[in-house]
Amino acid sequence: MQRRTAIVILAAGGSRRLGQPKQLLPVLGEPLLRRVVKMAAEVRPDHLIVVLGSSAGECVPVIKDCDADIVVNPFWESGLAGSIRIGVERAEEEKADSVLLLLADQPWLSSEVIQRFLDRMRGQTDLIISARYNGILGAPMMFGSDWFPRLKNLEGDQGARSLVAKEGGQVEVIDWSEGALDLDTPEDLASLMTGLESMHRSLTLSGKSELGDDW
Repeated sequence: MQRRTAIVILAAGGSRRLGQPKQLLPVLGEPLLRRVVKMAAEVRPDHLIVVLGSSAGECVPVIKDCDADIVVNPFWESGLAGSIRIGVERAEEEKADSVLLLLADQPWLSSEVIQRFLDRMRGQTDLIISARYNGILGAPMMFGSDWFPRLKNLEGDQGARSLVAKEGGQVEVIDWSEGALDLDTPEDLASLMTGLESMHRSLTLSGKSELGDDW
């Protein structure tokens, strides 16, 4: 039987601590949300879902040509659990056997990292796979369909991490140190800018200019 994988990008948050929509921050010459959606599309999942909420009207134009299924969580202020539920329900409608949850605020995410999760799942429905950085488990996280009911029963601001913490012995781990940086605060953004400046200097010294002038 052919297995179907859905990728769900959770991008509904209000970016309260950052003070501006993190989904629209320019990273390597394009809005962060568009960058993450493109990375996910590159691995050719059976279905690609983007859950928007806050700033949805501004976010849709930057990804409308990315061949993603865009859904809006009207109750995004009630917490992350609602967006997970909407994403999983949409994946179920598409007959997905597994779902990979991505966050829209991890700037170092790449298609190579995403592919590692898809390769590890191997069509299993009872498996959980989690990234690990700084000694903790966090996004991206991938769940076989056996876990869909429990994902849909999360409440409030509970993310999938709370479920993974309870099932530690059943979780496979993919180490990804760069996942430690997500853009929640101005300090996180400053750390990203420092990293990009360092990358830019390295590329300049090596005679490359892949970052361009508008990163």
